[in-house]
Amino acid sequence: MNSARMIFKYWLRSRKYFILEFIYLVVSTIFYMITPVFIGRMVGGLQSSQPAITFLINFGFILLFSFLRYITNRASRLRGAEVSSRAIYHLRTDISSAIYRQSFSYFDKTETGQLISRATSDIEETQMIFGMGLTLGLQSTLQIGGVIIMFVLFNIQLSFILVIVISFSLFLSYFIAKKLKPIFLETRESFGDLTNTIRENIVGAEVVRMFSTQDKERQKFLVHNKRFYDASVSSVKFNSLYAPAIYIIIGIVTIFNLVIGGIQFIEDPLVLVSVVTLQSYIMALGFPLMMFGQIMLAYIQADAALTRVREVLESTPDIKDLPDAIPIVNGEIVVDDESFELKGEIVFDDVSFGYTHDHRILKNVSFNIPSGKTIAILGTTGSGKSTIINLIPRFYEVNEGSIKIDNRDIREYVVKDLRKNIGIVSQETFLFNKSITKNIAYGKEEATEDEIIEASKIANLHDFIETLPKGYDSIVGERGTRLSGGQKQRLSIARALLIKPKILILDDSTSSVDVETEYQIQKELLRIMKGTTTIIITQRISTIRGADYIVILDRGRVVGFGTHEELIDSNVLYNQIYQTLYQKQKSKIKLEEGTN
Repeated sequence: MNSARMIFKYWLRSRKYFILEFIYLVVSTIFYMITPVFIGRMVGGLQSSQPAITFLINFGFILLFSFLRYITNRASRLRGAEVSSRAIYHLRTDISSAIYRQSFSYFDKTETGQLISRATSDIEETQMIFGMGLTLGLQSTLQIGGVIIMFVLFNIQLSFILVIVISFSLFLSYFIAKKLKPIFLETRESFGDLTNTIRENIVGAEVVRMFSTQDKERQKFLVHNKRFYDASVSSVKFNSLYAPAIYIIIGIVTIFNLVIGGIQFIEDPLVLVSVVTLQSYIMALGFPLMMFGQIMLAYIQADAALTRVREVLESTPDIKDLPDAIPIVNGEIVVDDESFELKGEIVFDDVSFGYTHDHRILKNVSFNIPSGKTIAILGTTGSGKSTIINLIPRFYEVNEGSIKIDNRDIREYVVKDLRKNIGIVSQETFLFNKSITKNIAYGKEEATEDEIIEASKIANLHDFIETLPKGYDSIVGERGTRLSGGQKQRLSIARALLIKPKILILDDSTSSVDVETEYQIQKELLRIMKGTTTIIITQRISTIRGADYIVILDRGRVVGFGTHEELIDSNVLYNQIYQTLYQKQKSKIKLEEGTN
């Protein structure tokens, strides 16, 4: 879909207001076309010594038509504003829906700053074409058409000249627009880079100051800012060519009208009425021609912005529901009007996956997690631990093989329902700038106060919350800045537990808490999560030893599976990892005891 079709698509979403606006503009144009006739009669009448009453009647009609044109113009502008507001509203809604439906892979390859720019400033750039562009475009077209018709009626010779100069002005606007299109696209791209640089410096403010790289980041910002400035100046240079050209065109037509009309006036003094009338039309022609240039400019600006917006709107998510996807309602799989309890058995069957087509992270991974059991995943850095837990909720699609839950491929389930039954506590905790209550209840907004408190107690967070002046109504700050790392992790655990998932995934979720707190959390988890399939990525020995099964990964392959007792003697890699973690945590405990 090109930009023109896209603009009309959003215009027509408010077709009632669009039709009303068109009607008002047609009526306004009729008044606009009639007015010069009475101006000509009024001025021409002075020559023939017409009665004063005739002069006053003509003058009265001019005032009446001007007033009526003001009323209809105002009405059309109001309807145009309604069309514009609705078009922008629908466009914002569509792009937000498009962003929400995208898979994780889309955000991996799209810069956040560029995405923010497309959803905000790029849409703002379409305001002119959706608003005044519609009104002025219709108005200018009707007025130019009316002027040509009136010229044909009054002076056929001048009408040919008029068509030529109008055609030239339209060609000039097209030429300028063609030159401006890549410049405006460059403007939008550079503004997106500018936005992304600002976002990175705000989000990464701590890292920038930690390494004292403010000057480096400031220089990067200046480069993008200069690029945006240069593109903006270039657009003004080309756009400034149009207005003077229109004045020249109006002057040329005026000269022809006065010369030809003057010659005819010598032969027939009554021609003065036609000359004055046509001159009024010539002066009236300046506005629509000027507006055509502005509309073309607005369209090119909108085209550059909409080109980027369309990339988001037309992006299709990698993860989609099958036409006959199986729903999961209240923890039960619904198949052919029958319900089966979701138990949470997970099977990896010869799974291979890579974030890019030419590089596989996981290679032929196979293992089975019985329902209600706890499994710990260990491995060297980059072995694919986090990738495994990203595949279970279908954040990414496997390249080969299959992942099954309760003997069904996860691709057979409704994605939304599948994820609602999987609680995830990621290593990097993200919190919203809202109250503790709203952050905990984010996945279950209808949760009761007792449920929220219970989840907090399990996460060993309740006592801390009680010490806050506003308790559970305390605001955590942007990205949870008012909480410590351990507190954020515990809040994330509470958030995951609140939905009472059938499958719980903990990605190094207690790395920021002390040993005693971790012990309390683990004890409560064992109590409350009985019957829940739990997958843990951790470096805590106590957690590893407490798991029912352990999966050992190395370079994307499963090189060991079993209990701690089975692996400690039979698997060399597990023995090495375990001994390394044991010595590290033993030294840490001694250090903490010495400090105390």
